[in-house]
Amino acid sequence: MNEELVKMEIYPGYYGDENFSEIILVEEKMALPIYVTRWQAESIMNGLEGRVPSRPLTHDIFIEVINAMGGSIKKVVIDELHGGVFMAKLYIEYYRDKKTKEIVMDARPSDCIALAAREGCPIYVSREVLREAGKSKEEMGIEGF
Repeated sequence: MNEELVKMEIYPGYYGDENFSEIILVEEKMALPIYVTRWQAESIMNGLEGRVPSRPLTHDIFIEVINAMGGSIKKVVIDELHGGVFMAKLYIEYYRDKKTKEIVMDARPSDCIALAAREGCPIYVSREVLREAGKSKEEMGIEGF
């Protein structure tokens, strides 16, 4: 991947209604709003805040399986935008045959963000996606973060 990537963080809150929510990724000056379902937003916030449900949810199970197999999520990258729909990749690193190996999987950005929140790995957005869909933090009303 030769494109320029921007490291971003999850804004510690979301906006939404009964059906859809807006998760915001932020960097120094820019923000990237991503629309997700309310359930996805709650899962992301659970991971971000370290809340553990009484029964593991899908994202929790996925992390446990990867970790149990000796792997970890190294990063997630939101790298494309097609017709208003974000595309992302999940980078999983594992050790086999005395070598570190990597798997790159296409995944929904909402799942990638929820997994990154749990694993504590970096989230990157391509500069092109940020140019196309990003907004200023001031425009989003979060300039103090």
